[in-house]
Amino acid sequence: MNKLTLFLLAMVVYYILVIFLISKLFIIPLMKFMALLFFLGAGFIFSRKMRRKLQ
Repeated sequence: MNKLTLFLLAMVVYYILVIFLISKLFIIPLMKFMALLFFLGAGFIFSRKMRRKLQ
């Protein structure tokens, strides 16, 4: 194998690993955090509307 194919193979493996690790470590917790924020915000707004109706 010449150096170019070896380099390209290493790049492909590196990119797959990096993308996999970043998606595992960053994207999923970030999505969980965003969902948590969304549900907290929606619950806050909903509870305020319900409180106004009850008064």
